[in-house]
Amino acid sequence: MGSFVNDVFLVKVDNERFVAKRYTNWVSLKWVTLSLYGIGSVRFSISGRRRMEAEYYFNDLLYRRGLAVPKILGADTRNRIVLFTHVLGDQLSSFLGSFAGFPQAGQRERDAAYNAGVLVAGAHEQDVALGDTKPENFIVDRRGNATLVDLEQGRFRGDVSWDAAEFLYYSGHYWLTYSRDLANFVDSFIKGYSEHGESRVLKSAASPKYIRVFSIWTPPLIINSIRKKLLSSTAS
Repeated sequence: MGSFVNDVFLVKVDNERFVAKRYTNWVSLKWVTLSLYGIGSVRFSISGRRRMEAEYYFNDLLYRRGLAVPKILGADTRNRIVLFTHVLGDQLSSFLGSFAGFPQAGQRERDAAYNAGVLVAGAHEQDVALGDTKPENFIVDRRGNATLVDLEQGRFRGDVSWDAAEFLYYSGHYWLTYSRDLANFVDSFIKGYSEHGESRVLKSAASPKYIRVFSIWTPPLIINSIRKKLLSSTAS
């Protein structure tokens, strides 16, 4: 189930399913590259041991605080494996930009964006910056409820504005133009976040230092339009 950074396995025991994550890349090329490119904008942990420890700690903390993250069932530090509950649903990224003309799918996406905003704001209320909030890391059920499944880059009192910036700017690269559908998606996230988070975080997410990082993925017109949405949402 995983990428080149870690091995992620679906584990079946009788009729139950679990997810096991093994941290095989102790210094990941992915995080080295992003850290270099994001100098002055964001700080990533590139140590595999640090990423495993962060994932265990912040998953456990946020789960106990009632946020939508998988439950940790156990860890094997020698073999560098963490065992989680299995979350049913689809990656949010799997239906971004592809639902135009299908109202039902569009509603699910908007609900997912709203609930992701609520979830991100909830973590920030606990003084936790999530660090990696791209849509691939949110699992969405049929009702549009979102669960965050990657907390490797979590940290206390980190850059919370980065979380909002990454979610929105990176999501934008799934569209070719800034359409009404994308505008609704952005509005939904902002609404969910605003109901539980601080407006200064969204205003800060419009900073040029974040735009520079995402300019390699997302078209400038889309980035600029998302930035305007962020600024207009905090104008009052």
